[in-house]
Amino acid sequence: MDKLAEEEEDPKKYFDPKKYATKIVSVNDIDEADNDQNKSKPQSKEEAAELEIETIIALLTDPKHKAYKNETLSSLKKDRKEDFLLLAIAKNQNSNIQHLLVAACWEAEIDFSKYLPFFVKLVFDENYLVCIEAITVISTMEGPFDKNHVSTAIADVKNAKDLALDEKEVLYNDLLETLKTFSIS
Repeated sequence: MDKLAEEEEDPKKYFDPKKYATKIVSVNDIDEADNDQNKSKPQSKEEAAELEIETIIALLTDPKHKAYKNETLSSLKKDRKEDFLLLAIAKNQNSNIQHLLVAACWEAEIDFSKYLPFFVKLVFDENYLVCIEAITVISTMEGPFDKNHVSTAIADVKNAKDLALDEKEVLYNDLLETLKTFSIS
């Protein structure tokens, strides 16, 4: 065989970066690409919304996405996606993650005034951090408020305060003062 024929038959030539751009693909890469393609095409609006909620949860709570948190918060506010954030909170009952999602409500600087009853329920959560974050969201609400929501919230907090341990009693007192200002405005 002459030298030219040997060179054409030698597979090493395909790995010469001066002549070829080579990517080595394994069967696993092909399987992963197929799975990624199937995941990226939601089949309904509900599935698309579910995927968006899961993405929001990951971007706001997973430490590996910490660099994207501020951008995610800004996007939630700009795109008026507070409903997705509320669904993420309601869907995720893991209080280690839930308090981060509740905190995202005030961190995103979104006014959740019309959702006062939702956040009052979160105040009574067993997890102290969820309670604190819900109170923080309530304290940043600007109004206007539904008078029935405010009066119900005041009654619920008073009842909870009577049953509360010392540490939450102080929080409930502060929350009552905040809620009373809502009924004035």
